[in-house]
Amino acid sequence: MQISTLLIGIVLLVVAVYFVSRPFLEKDKKAAASSVQHGQREAVLSALRDLDFDFKTGKISEEDYQPLRAQLMVEAAQYMEPDKKDDEQLEALIQSRRKIQSRQLSCPSCGKKIVLGDLFCSSCGARLEVRVEAVSQS
Repeated sequence: MQISTLLIGIVLLVVAVYFVSRPFLEKDKKAAASSVQHGQREAVLSALRDLDFDFKTGKISEEDYQPLRAQLMVEAAQYMEPDKKDDEQLEALIQSRRKIQSRQLSCPSCGKKIVLGDLFCSSCGARLEVRVEAVSQS
């Protein structure tokens, strides 16, 4: 066997291992970044709770408490903003599904229920004028 054939085989093996393992490595990086952000968020919220407790027990004066609390509130708001956007997207999806379900899906001829995607009524066989489409999931 020639050395060049052996080298090409090794290179192909390395490339194949890289492409197979890449999705697993990227998943771990995303999970690590998410856990770091979650840890920072929890640290800020914990610091805010501790600051409030220290103020109530008299360990911190009013002059020190107000600026520190404002700073921690700004940091906490940064971590809450992505969650708020996700919640708004989820709420929009729920509202669109409810709107579609609230429409009357019945056959104009016999009044029986129509299943999403039907071209004909399953009860009387009448052709439906407009095909009822399912909501696309994104």
